[in-house]
Amino acid sequence: MNRYNNIPVSMGTKLLNRISTFSFILLLLCLTLLGACSTSRPYTLQPVKTFDPDNKDIPLPGESEERFRWETLYLSTFYQLEKPLDLGRSFRALGHWAGVNGPDEADNVNMLDEVPGSSWYSRRHYFEPMDAAALTRGPLTDARPDTTRPITVIRGKSEGVTPGFTIRDARDNTYIIKLDRADFSELMSSSEVIATNIYYAAGYYVPQNSITYLDPRQLTIAEDATVTRGDETRQLTEADLREIINKTYRREDGKIRVLASKYVNGRPLGPWNFKGTRKDDPNDRIPHEDRREVRGLGVLASWLNDTDRRSGNTMAVYVEEGDRSYIRHFLLDMGSTLGTVGTTLRHTKRGQEYRYDPRYMGLLYASLGLYVKPWARPEAKDRPFYPSVGYFESQIFSPAGWVPSYPNPAFEKITSRDGFWGAKMVMAFSDEDIRSIVEAGDLSDPEAEAYLVQTLKERRNKIGRYWFGRVNPLDKLESRLSEGKLVLTFADLGVEGELFEGNQTEYAYTATREDRRWTENGRTSRPVIELDTRLGDIDIARGGQEGPPVLKVEIHTLRGGEKHPDRKTTVYVALEEGESGARVVGIRREG
Repeated sequence: MNRYNNIPVSMGTKLLNRISTFSFILLLLCLTLLGACSTSRPYTLQPVKTFDPDNKDIPLPGESEERFRWETLYLSTFYQLEKPLDLGRSFRALGHWAGVNGPDEADNVNMLDEVPGSSWYSRRHYFEPMDAAALTRGPLTDARPDTTRPITVIRGKSEGVTPGFTIRDARDNTYIIKLDRADFSELMSSSEVIATNIYYAAGYYVPQNSITYLDPRQLTIAEDATVTRGDETRQLTEADLREIINKTYRREDGKIRVLASKYVNGRPLGPWNFKGTRKDDPNDRIPHEDRREVRGLGVLASWLNDTDRRSGNTMAVYVEEGDRSYIRHFLLDMGSTLGTVGTTLRHTKRGQEYRYDPRYMGLLYASLGLYVKPWARPEAKDRPFYPSVGYFESQIFSPAGWVPSYPNPAFEKITSRDGFWGAKMVMAFSDEDIRSIVEAGDLSDPEAEAYLVQTLKERRNKIGRYWFGRVNPLDKLESRLSEGKLVLTFADLGVEGELFEGNQTEYAYTATREDRRWTENGRTSRPVIELDTRLGDIDIARGGQEGPPVLKVEIHTLRGGEKHPDRKTTVYVALEEGESGARVVGIRREG
């Protein structure tokens, strides 16, 4: 006989309710403690970290190989099954849903919510705007292949997505040569150079890619040159080289247009992964999927429709710098961007769904095949077509819905703050900047060039509107003391990018000093906040044992009188002795 059978129903119900309530409270308590453990003071009185010293000298690591079939199978199936079984990830997501803790933010940002420079990333165009010539030049520091003297072919590649060969010029520089298809004579080469220059300007490490024109009569085959066909590697012959060259377009002068990708300086070690760390690199301390510049890369990839951004198109390179050797992380193979996949036209579904996407499979089955995917609708094909641009559109493009061909662990973990960071990199490219970069693609059709520029502008603006609608888009915050007032200036990236009207924008703020009963509220129509520090009896010399006085300024952006977005940016300013008298020491963004 069950010993609980004699308990009255009402008593049993109360007991169950108490147990349920206790369990829920216990769960929230655990989540609260979990969130509390990850909190710290939201500012620093030390110099703000602008460089991550992950370039310390290390021994030569081992080499790795791309495992395309296993990688795509794992990310499309096993990795998706692992995620709900990851209890830490699941509990954090539950805590975020319950409002107990925030999302799983990137681990490598500094107190200003910014990415320090590192072996992964270098501050460029957003922080120090590049002029038109620099944007067109991109990463080129060396000259293009020397076409004035004989060129030696040292390796051939007649198969694969992009046929080509490897050359060594008279200056002893080595280049991988990729060829456009004859019927799309500028498609791949222009896309690769344009995407390369954008990634470089955004701060990533990329190879020196350029468009050049070779005369096949200049090419001589090295005695030890080889070509691979299937599983067979054999000596490269004149017939093999002619077969490769005949696949591309020849100009009237006999020259061929090629994409020349210079070998990077250093020793290639194979691809780096978008998940985890490299075990034989002591500098590699942060899981790659938790680096903001790797997560934010997904926003730039969505802009360029870089659907093949996977580990196989990256390279870890062991570089020498002075008396140190370390690993630098490169992005490679930008030939499947914009409107191309290799040398062929991009399918309209690229960027709209994964290659194997259970979401759309379920919709198709549930609707008995009646559901029409967005990329299959008539409006998706309502656009001009240019052979040198391929399929690249902005009408059905959705920053929220864009995906690469295969799941990417870093892109899947992107938060609103990560997305804001990526979006501000994208929005840093003005209309004129985009024109300068597209010029590097050397497109012969002015209408095609104009269409590509316009499409990049429209996709850029969609990205800005989406991500700047999830995080208050205030950045570039600076402070100073002037005539007894604290002057805090900032940039409204939404107004600067012409996404919102400046004359319909205001900024509401609340300034406090936590160790004193002092608060000041106000509004301003300009991106400038002035606070009379004398009203709060704030004296730099009386900062106390804890350090100089620190003011907390919470800012909301109002568009048309309404908060847009309903997210605040909190700025911490230290009043210090020095030239400016004040310094921004912390930034926190709601997302």
